[in-house]
Amino acid sequence: MSSANIVETSAKADWADQFCKVMAWAVLTLLLFVSAGTLVDILLRAFTSYTVRGLFELNGLFMAIIVAGLSGLVFVRHLNIRMDVMKVVAGRNQTAVHLVCEIAEVLVFGWLAASLLFRAMDAQEYGEKTMVVGWHTAGWWAVAGVLMSLAVLTVLIQTVKHWYALCRDRGYAQPGFWRGALVTVGTIAVCAVLTVLFINEDSSPGMQASMAFLVLYLLIAAQIPIGVSLMLVGVASLALTMGGEQALVVSQNEVGRALTSMDMAAIPLFLLMGNFATWAGLSGDIFNSGTALLGSRRGGLAMASVLGCGGFGAICGSSIATTATFGKVAFIEMERRNYAHSLAAGCIAAGGTLGALIPPSVVLIVYCVVVEQSIQIAFQAALVPGLLALTMYVLAIFVSVRLKPSLAPDVEEFNWPVARAALIKAWRPVLLFALVLGGLYGGIFTTQEAASVGALLAFLFAISTKGFTLEKFKASLVDTAINAGAIYVIFIGANIFASFMSFTDIAQLVLSIIDIETMPNWLILFGLVVFYLLLGTVFDTLAAVLVTTPLVVPLILGMNYDLIWWGVVTLSLVEIGMITPPLGMNVFVMRSVVGDRLPLSTIFRGVTPFLVADLIRVILLTSFPIITMWLPSVLSSN
Repeated sequence: MSSANIVETSAKADWADQFCKVMAWAVLTLLLFVSAGTLVDILLRAFTSYTVRGLFELNGLFMAIIVAGLSGLVFVRHLNIRMDVMKVVAGRNQTAVHLVCEIAEVLVFGWLAASLLFRAMDAQEYGEKTMVVGWHTAGWWAVAGVLMSLAVLTVLIQTVKHWYALCRDRGYAQPGFWRGALVTVGTIAVCAVLTVLFINEDSSPGMQASMAFLVLYLLIAAQIPIGVSLMLVGVASLALTMGGEQALVVSQNEVGRALTSMDMAAIPLFLLMGNFATWAGLSGDIFNSGTALLGSRRGGLAMASVLGCGGFGAICGSSIATTATFGKVAFIEMERRNYAHSLAAGCIAAGGTLGALIPPSVVLIVYCVVVEQSIQIAFQAALVPGLLALTMYVLAIFVSVRLKPSLAPDVEEFNWPVARAALIKAWRPVLLFALVLGGLYGGIFTTQEAASVGALLAFLFAISTKGFTLEKFKASLVDTAINAGAIYVIFIGANIFASFMSFTDIAQLVLSIIDIETMPNWLILFGLVVFYLLLGTVFDTLAAVLVTTPLVVPLILGMNYDLIWWGVVTLSLVEIGMITPPLGMNVFVMRSVVGDRLPLSTIFRGVTPFLVADLIRVILLTSFPIITMWLPSVLSSN
């Protein structure tokens, strides 16, 4: 995720930032209480014949308020997901780019708040009530709308202050300002012209869809945040083809559906779980246990790092966070034991990609909600491919140190008492895995219930850890709010854009261009594999999956392949792109952790064996779908 640092004043000292942080603290604390209510319901179901009446629909309304309250932070800090594709063209002075992006963000954020307020008005007008307990919903929607409107007003005031500071300090006179302004504003102007000329009632559905995608990619290239670009194109296209009222109705429906979705509610909960687990030191427990077991072998510390990345990635669900965390924990230890820098950095950068594949995966949750597939089955399907990736990475290290012994130090004597002590100390992550994944695979928990249990358990681990303070608790909430807010923005934007695409009959358009009756399936799959590998080098994982889903899903369904299988394959491909030269994101994260002492070429050289393992794994997953779908079939039959 990129940020726009426009003013010299620190964000921490900014009143707007403080206001949005307080809202985020409040609503995410409320989320913990909602999770506690979910846990009570689970226990009542397990040990009595009672349950909390109407909890599911009430939790959905609580989530609308929670998401509305946390969303301001990602806008006030300008941390929505964006791509820096045209940064070189715009020049080093990015002030104009950031200021234009701020205006786009305010417009979209305001539209979201307006959608909520109109949703509240409609609920009041039609007397909308919850089905089980019969509570009126208008008040809930009104609270969500007011919270988001306050955040919008805060961001608007901040934006006006930034533009005023530009004029007052004559920032427009700085070298390179007008170059960036010309590139960004010029691109937006071209997009506006294309939209008005080709996306209207007189254009054919194929022309509308093609132009919508072209305009979308131009905006993304111009560094407009991806979720914001999706929403701008989606709303504008709906308004031009069906009218402004219909665009508002679609926006209301999509915003309401996203904010009350209990499947999506698992995302902030899993993010909370990952943050609390980090502060509780679970990454250290996982790494230390792996080191104690494998550290005595040649290359054992690198293997332990990969296993640790897989284990911690299953907790936090983020490739970047896993790479950054283990970059700090494991690299120094491998350097101290005279591991080659290439292997030490490469195994962590590659191991970090496991974070988005091994369940629970945040990106997989979003994908399943978009394509309307079971999250539980998707998590089951992702487990074997995730373990396969883990095993092949360990084998890649084994082969590398065998072929080139200088990469790792000599074998050390195995110390069983130390290993046993480390394994015993790792009881916390083991318990967390057992409850969350065991409950999911065993059918005991829904996805949201598993996330609630995991967040509460990780919170208990954190508060029982020496040194966990109120400030660290607040930092966990802030990090969760920023990441969850960015995910919700791009999810809502993708749904609004997909709504417009459904009116253009995009599925038929894609199938008319790529004739699956005459073109071999293997050739289509090969093209998609190459496409996603390239896309993963420059796109954020979530963005890559959501932006391309409307185009690719018709092909997968047309070839009679399973969407869950394809979701796992897609996630694997995009994650491989994160370590693929020359723009692998995880490699740059690893470089930021180790600093200038390690050139990028060394890290890219270190990930080469893992790329080879990845390519073999992709061939296996695409050639033998049973690898992915075997576990769901076994669990469903039982």
